[in-house]
Amino acid sequence: MTRMPMNPGRQRGVSLVEVLVALLVVSLGVLAVTGLQATAARYGKTSEFRAMATLLASDIADRMRANKPAVDAGSYALSGEFSPIDDVPEIPSCAIANACTEPELAAIDIAEWKRALYSGLPSPDGYVATESIGGKVVAADVWVAWLDPSASNSETKADSDEDENKKECPPGFRDLDPQPRCLYVRVGF
Repeated sequence: MTRMPMNPGRQRGVSLVEVLVALLVVSLGVLAVTGLQATAARYGKTSEFRAMATLLASDIADRMRANKPAVDAGSYALSGEFSPIDDVPEIPSCAIANACTEPELAAIDIAEWKRALYSGLPSPDGYVATESIGGKVVAADVWVAWLDPSASNSETKADSDEDENKKECPPGFRDLDPQPRCLYVRVGF
């Protein structure tokens, strides 16, 4: 078997430039994966807050359905400006033990709901508005609002995302800095 003579002018192996280009490509790939992972973690936490808000909205809706006379009397209406709950709310007691009136039960329900909001979401608040026909409440609008720590920097939020979130919030919760995240649920009776 004859071998071809080696060409002394021909380069063998890998050049330093090729190694540096390969390192650059790998580095960019690692940075992209790290960015994706950080975004996924942020959206995962936002999803967790949204799921908790859904459970809490369902909780107050069930409490309102169970105490319809207090709903008709307006005992569950919560409105106003966004004011995050800063401390664990006190649970009121009934005037007569084991014999609460409908408004007393409503006050207990609201305090327990606000306590659950405080425990489950960052800087939360709740808003409840009712719609009446002929003195009877036929529907209630429930909003659960919270300040999402990962979205509190207004420079990093997309304008369209912020505008959509403002539409989901009740009037007293809009145009704030930082803008709270809101979850809206309509409850029919």
